[in-house]
Amino acid sequence: MKTIKLLILLMVATLGMQSCRKDSDIIKVIPPTPEVGMNVQGSVMGIVIDENGLAVSEATVTFGNLTENTDQFGVFQFNDQTMHSGGTYIKVEKDGYFHGSRKFYPVANATSRVTIELMQMVEIVSFASSAGEKVQFEGVEIAFGNNSITREDGSDYDGNVKVFAKYLDPTLIETLDQMPGDLTAMNSSDERVVLTTYGMLVVELRDDSGNELQIKEGSQADIVMPVPSEILNSAPATIPLWHFDEDLGSWVEEGQATLVNGEYVGQVSHFSFWNYDVPSNFIHLSGSIFNIGVPVQGLLVKITNTDNNTNGTGYTNNLGVFGGYVPKGVTLTLEVYDQCGNLIYTTTVGPYEEDVVLDPFNLAVTALQVTISGTVSSCDGEPSDAIYVVIEQNDLTSIIAVEDDNTFVSNVFYCEEGATLTIGAEDPINQLASANSTFTIEGDVDAGILELCEESVTQHLYYEYGDQIFNSNDNMSDQDSTFFFYT
Repeated sequence: MKTIKLLILLMVATLGMQSCRKDSDIIKVIPPTPEVGMNVQGSVMGIVIDENGLAVSEATVTFGNLTENTDQFGVFQFNDQTMHSGGTYIKVEKDGYFHGSRKFYPVANATSRVTIELMQMVEIVSFASSAGEKVQFEGVEIAFGNNSITREDGSDYDGNVKVFAKYLDPTLIETLDQMPGDLTAMNSSDERVVLTTYGMLVVELRDDSGNELQIKEGSQADIVMPVPSEILNSAPATIPLWHFDEDLGSWVEEGQATLVNGEYVGQVSHFSFWNYDVPSNFIHLSGSIFNIGVPVQGLLVKITNTDNNTNGTGYTNNLGVFGGYVPKGVTLTLEVYDQCGNLIYTTTVGPYEEDVVLDPFNLAVTALQVTISGTVSSCDGEPSDAIYVVIEQNDLTSIIAVEDDNTFVSNVFYCEEGATLTIGAEDPINQLASANSTFTIEGDVDAGILELCEESVTQHLYYEYGDQIFNSNDNMSDQDSTFFFYT
């Protein structure tokens, strides 16, 4: 079975390039600088999943001073809030998991969508603090010195040290949802940069009671991290080290590592997420795609740097808009794929030295498209402001946001004539659901009124592959996403 995980619909007017990969599969992100942009009024809807694609309920999501717990589907929402278009940061916590977070780039009066994958905290090894230890896992080696561990408050610690750790392979697509924030960074000169990653690591130290521990001030831990063979040829001899600052929502430069026999060797003075990255400059590129004058949502847009064959992917939003941060001063290949995986357009753009908005593309989309609309009501008062609609057709499942007036409309793609649709609504706050309605696709579908009158007991398992959402029955959904750029 293919490796898949969830990526929920992201309906933003600009996309900040996420999922960019090279033919050799190294990941690089080019998101916007937080200083660029302005405050906007917007909303965010997201889903929290675990490494198996299961929805994580009762996770605590923090946005500014607001907190909310995920519902039974792992969904959270913050509606009509002041956000920053140059980067808005949310954090997720749940016992037994490493902290998760995401930085997204909201658009005024729109709903941004994000996915955060929490990684389970697995104990790798334990050791006596007085003796030190050399820990090995997933090709990573961490060496702790004797008596080098303290309590979180800095006081001396003498006892058992439990090591919880996870290596994030820069050649794997799941790294994109597992990593914290994005790859916006602050270098040692306090300049905002973006990063090409050659590998990440998260480590937490605990005592037997679960209390957090840290490296003693003045001590360091030696880290040896492998460089995947696919990207070894491009790995620099020395590379900056970066740790993720949960308060800033950004990577911060701290130290460097040296390439020795295909591995990066460095030292760190504390533990959190650590990253081996090369910083880059960038410009913002955006555009829009229409089909017979109608904006098309959920098309995969792939941008390739012709200098080194690195690339980024993202998806058009509900306005047909895509956008993201791409390398400055290079020629780019732009490709567009429909929801059935067909390449429908390719062109060459650039090089650009400044931000650019491309002329709109009018394409003949080969995937079949149907517009679905309707209204959600409740048998018992007004629905909550967190309702959403689930649309299933054959093996395809879409999650659609509902507007403030309780209406919904979405363009859904399908790849076979005569497909059938099953449509239902969910109200996670009131734990209500509508009865499902089934339609045969013979044109646009008016779903009528979906009444929230039944107790919601459905449990979903979500996965993502490309631009599709899968549930536990391998159902898929078209979607759009924040557009990041990786190499």
